[in-house]
Amino acid sequence: MVLGTPQNQQTPLPENGLGRKLAIYGPSVELYSELPELEKQIDATLGRFVVKELPESAGIIRGLLRRYSEAEVIRRLPLMAQPLHRQGDLTEIYHHEERYWTIDDRWGMSEINILRGQWQSWVLPQPKLDSVRLLEAAALWPLAQLLKAKNTWLAPSVSVARGTFGALMLSSIDLDSEVRALAEDGFRLIGQRWTVIRETDEQLELLQVPGGIRAITPAGFDGVAPWEDLTAGHADRSQQHAFCDAVICIEAARRPRAGIRKIPQQDAAALLRRIWPIPELHPSRRSPQLPSKLAQNCGCFVLQLSREPADIVDLMQSIQGMPVRNRVA
Repeated sequence: MVLGTPQNQQTPLPENGLGRKLAIYGPSVELYSELPELEKQIDATLGRFVVKELPESAGIIRGLLRRYSEAEVIRRLPLMAQPLHRQGDLTEIYHHEERYWTIDDRWGMSEINILRGQWQSWVLPQPKLDSVRLLEAAALWPLAQLLKAKNTWLAPSVSVARGTFGALMLSSIDLDSEVRALAEDGFRLIGQRWTVIRETDEQLELLQVPGGIRAITPAGFDGVAPWEDLTAGHADRSQQHAFCDAVICIEAARRPRAGIRKIPQQDAAALLRRIWPIPELHPSRRSPQLPSKLAQNCGCFVLQLSREPADIVDLMQSIQGMPVRNRVA
């Protein structure tokens, strides 16, 4: 992409579109979209957080979802922006002062202004992502970066609970079949794709974000399988929140046999920082970031999946029976 001249002014809201006020477990968010094709997905993912009035007037996070304009996008990205490289990522990341840009040829570009607590995303006319992944890239990903300043973390991760046991699962590979197996065996789903993590009273709480997994039914005309909310019509599969007892790190390849090992607490923080699914754009020097907090408060495990999705049930049950939490408030 050709870099342009610096532009740091606040972009006015588009005249046509729909605005929403969201309270995401505390933090206030205003989301404005001029993309009618994303309205249904926005409602499905974020509709439960819509409120008439925001609980706080100061420090509101603001996001805009816009039509792609090449001239505008080029002007937004300054020549002095520096690339941040992450090996294997499909998304390019640049930064300059308090602003960051993500560029992805599959869907478009986002600009995140950390100081102002706002972001804008420009979506291509024919994105190569379906509506679920498009909303994740254009809205949830930049929102996650801005929520950190509110001590609230939004992460692309599965979270489950059974009884008083709660677990966060970090994986770079598809877990749809495993999530289905856990739900069918009695585990309750907190986050099927994304989870909010919040610190409260020296513990870390897992909070529900609506989502779904890819359905077993044949793929549609575009080759993409439809999405299925496993909790729809199954209230006993859903749970609003749980305290996090364990963090499960999924290895990137399946093997003939499943296995699991516990990571010593002194090694857990480094492992979690290395595999955390969202890059840290603006590390804070005032307090430990989430991977360190998880390592201090929760048991950390590396899980090796087999080719049989149901094997995850026995592995999770074995973790549930261990004294996994490192520190009890």
